Amino acid sequence: MGYAGALAVPLRTDDHCLGVLEVYAEQAVGFEASEVALLNELAADLAFGVATLRTRGEYQRQQSNIALLTRVLKMQSAINAAVLRIRDRNLLLQEACRVATDVGGYNSAVVWMVEPGARFARPGFRAGRRMPKVAPDMLVIGDGRERDTSLTGRAMRTGEVSVCCDLTRSEPPLVGRELLYADGVRSVMALPFMVDGVPIGALTLTSTEPGLIPDDELLLLQDIAASLSFAVRSQQHADAAEFLAHYDPLTGLAKRSLFCRRFDGLLRARFVPAQTPTVAVLDIDRLNNFNDSFGRHFGDLLLQKVAERLRHHAGSDERVGDLGGGTFVLVAPAVGVADPGVAALLDQTVFAQPFTIDGRSVRVSCRSGVAHYPVDGQDAGTLVQKAEAALKRAKETGEQYLHYKLEMRSEIAERLELEHKLREAIDEQQFELFYQPQVNVVSGRIESLEALLRWNDPERGLVLPGDFLPALETSGLIIPVGKWVMQRAMEDCDRWRRLGLRPVRVAVNVSAVQFRGHAFIDFMLDLVKKGPRDPPGHGIDLEITETALLQDIDAAGHQLRELRAAGIRVALDDFGTGYSSLGLLSKLPVDLLKIDRSFIKGLPGDHTCMTLTRTIIGLASAFGLLTVAEGVETAEQFKLLRLLNCDQSQGYFHCRPIPAGEIDQLLSQDR
Repeated sequence: MGYAGALAVPLRTDDHCLGVLEVYAEQAVGFEASEVALLNELAADLAFGVATLRTRGEYQRQQSNIALLTRVLKMQSAINAAVLRIRDRNLLLQEACRVATDVGGYNSAVVWMVEPGARFARPGFRAGRRMPKVAPDMLVIGDGRERDTSLTGRAMRTGEVSVCCDLTRSEPPLVGRELLYADGVRSVMALPFMVDGVPIGALTLTSTEPGLIPDDELLLLQDIAASLSFAVRSQQHADAAEFLAHYDPLTGLAKRSLFCRRFDGLLRARFVPAQTPTVAVLDIDRLNNFNDSFGRHFGDLLLQKVAERLRHHAGSDERVGDLGGGTFVLVAPAVGVADPGVAALLDQTVFAQPFTIDGRSVRVSCRSGVAHYPVDGQDAGTLVQKAEAALKRAKETGEQYLHYKLEMRSEIAERLELEHKLREAIDEQQFELFYQPQVNVVSGRIESLEALLRWNDPERGLVLPGDFLPALETSGLIIPVGKWVMQRAMEDCDRWRRLGLRPVRVAVNVSAVQFRGHAFIDFMLDLVKKGPRDPPGHGIDLEITETALLQDIDAAGHQLRELRAAGIRVALDDFGTGYSSLGLLSKLPVDLLKIDRSFIKGLPGDHTCMTLTRTIIGLASAFGLLTVAEGVETAEQFKLLRLLNCDQSQGYFHCRPIPAGEIDQLLSQDR
C-alpha cells in the first residue's frame, strides 16, 4: 500500500540526533500545527528515553570494566607483594594461582612448567572455584614452523600474552574448546614466563566474562607475567649461586665447608667405639696422564664416575666430599687398628672394577691419607687437615696410604726449613714477578696484566707459588712479600707508561692475611698517593678471594670503598669456589668477577660448567660488574666466552705468564 503524505521528526537530545520519527498518511493532506507539535513532543520523549537507556547501558558497561580492572589491579598488587615476600619458587607460583582466582576473579588458574631442555610443559600448580574438565598432562611448544596446538604453547613460543575471546571460533588454538565452553568459560588468557629469552612456563587463566579483553587489562596481565618471570629468574640465579657456594659443579659433591659442617654433625651424634670414624682424603693416581692422553673431558668423566661410586659406597652424601683438583674426602667407619684397612676398603669397593668412559675401559687406583677420630682431632676441620697432610706425604714418598701421626714430626721439620729458606729469599731478593695478559674478548687487545709471584730458588730454580705461598701465609711472611709485590707492580706499571706503551692495568693478588692486616689499607693509599697520577687505562686492580672478606663483611666493605675512591679497582677472585652468594655481591663494592678455571675447563662440552659459567656472567651483568675468565686454553672456550658476553679472557690460549721484560715487547706489539 502507498502513502500520500509523510512527516519526518528528528529525535534530538542536546543537539545530538539519535534518529528520526517518520509519520505517514494515506491521503494527501497537510499536517496541522497542533499535530506537528504533538509529534515533536512525542519525538522528544522518545529521544529522552533512548538517551536514558543508552546512558544507563554505557554506565553499566563502564562500571563493569572498572570492577574488572579493580580486581586485576588488586591481583597485580598481591602478586607483586608475594614476589617480595616468598623466596620459594613453588610456593610463589601456587600463591599466584590462588590470587588470580580469589582476588582477580578468574574462573581458574593453572601454572605450566617447561621441562628442562625439552619443548613441552606440564601442569604444576592449580587453583579455581571450578577447574576445567580438560586438563592435559602435557603441552607441546612448537618452533613456529607448524601450527600451534594450544593457546598456552603459543604464548610460550612467542613470549607474548595470548588471548582467546571467542570459544566458538577455531582460532586461536585451544585444547578442549567445547568442554570449556560447556563449563561456562568464555575467554582464556595465557601469560608466559620468560628467563633470558627462554620460556620456562606460563600462567593460564579462564574467565566467564565474554568479549574482547580491554587493553588496560591486557597491560596489567603483561606486567604480572613480567613480575613472575623476574622472580623466577632471580630465584634461579640465587639457587645457582647457592649451589656454587656449597657443591662442586663437576661431581655434585659437597665442598670442604659443607662437608665439614655435615661431618661435625655426625661427630656430635657421639659415635660408639665400634663406630669411631676414619677420615680418608684420596687423590686419583695418574689423573694428569689421563687428561694428557685422552683430553680433559675424559678426566672430568672419570672424576664424575669416581664420585658416583664414593657416594654409593659411603651410603650417605654426608660422608663424602670434593676438595677440588681431583681430591676427595670420605668418612669411613673404623675398619681396624691398621691403616691399610682404609686403603683395602677403597680397593675392594670404589676401585675394584674398571671404569668405562667413552667406550674405553680403564683401571684406576688412588693414594690416600687418613686420620682417626678422636686420636688425631676432635673436629672435622682438624681431621681433614691432618688427612690432607698425610696424603701429601704419601704422594711425595710414593706410598699408597699414610696415617697422619707417622709423618707429623717430619712435616713440621720440613715446614720450618721452608720458612727459613723463604726468609733468606726475602733478604737476598730472590723473588720476581711474571705477568699474564687479560684480553678483551671482543677486540682481542690486552686490557690488563695479572702479576704472578715466582721464587728463583738457587737450589731448585724457578718455584711456582703453589709450593711456597701456603708457607708464606702461615708464617706471616706474606706481609713483607706482599708489599714488595705491590711496589714492584706499581713500578712496572709506571715504567710502561713512561715508555709510551698503551695503557694497561695491573692485577695483584691479595691474601686474606694481607687484607685483614690493620696497616694494609693505609699502605695501599699511601702507595697510590706517592706514585704518579695514572692516565685513563692505567692503575692497580686488587684480586681478593671471597673467604678473605667474610670475617667482617661490613668492615671489608668500608675498606674496599676507600680503595675504590683512590682509583683502585677490586676483583672477586676464584668466584664460585667459596661462599658465593647474591648477598655477598650486594654488600661488597667490587668491580670484577673472576670465573674460576675449574668452570672454564669443562667448556664447551660440560653442561653443568656451561650453565654455571652463563649464570656467573649473568649475575655480573645484573650487578654491573666485569667478568674475567681464568684458565682459557682452547679457541673453542674463547669463542664460547665471547658468545656468552664475558668481558675478558686469561689463560695459556693467549699467553703463558712471562717476565716483565718480555711484557715490554708484547705491549709494544699490541700498540
